Amino acid sequence: MASAQSQKPTCPECNQADKVKTMQAAYDSGVTRCAPPDMPTRNVPMFKPIAISVVLVAICVFLIIVLLGGMEAHLDPTIAVILVGLTLAVTVLALVLSYIAFQRVVKGDNEAALRFPAWDKAMERWNSLYYCARDNVVFDPSNGHVLNDAELVRIRAYDELEARQEMAATARQA
Repeated sequence: MASAQSQKPTCPECNQADKVKTMQAAYDSGVTRCAPPDMPTRNVPMFKPIAISVVLVAICVFLIIVLLGGMEAHLDPTIAVILVGLTLAVTVLALVLSYIAFQRVVKGDNEAALRFPAWDKAMERWNSLYYCARDNVVFDPSNGHVLNDAELVRIRAYDELEARQEMAATARQA
């Protein structure tokens, strides 16, 4: 335990190391301002087109089962052919909508993946910081600089502008 204590850097405010924690330990103990940068994600809604497709196909299949299966010889063959054709068209439409939704998800995943380098830099910076519970400060042990809340927010945001510029540069290259 003593060796773990001696490896901790001293706080630039109180010059003691007994209440110094890593940012992860501070966040785990409930200090919300020490939260790590959020992993980049991209939420692409695909429930609505898929749900509409499923409902349309279900209605057409229901009509085929009820009208063709229940009325057998009493249904005009022209109406039966129209109903089957409509069902096939709706099924193709459902497949097209599913394909479009899938492509949007893939595009969203690719956009999120482009933001990973900026997130990795932010995580590296976040992992290098320490928190002193006695003084309620976050500091960089390499230079003794105490970070204010605005600097912590900037680290958590992992410079969205930089990530957007990287995405634009990659899009131009493609």
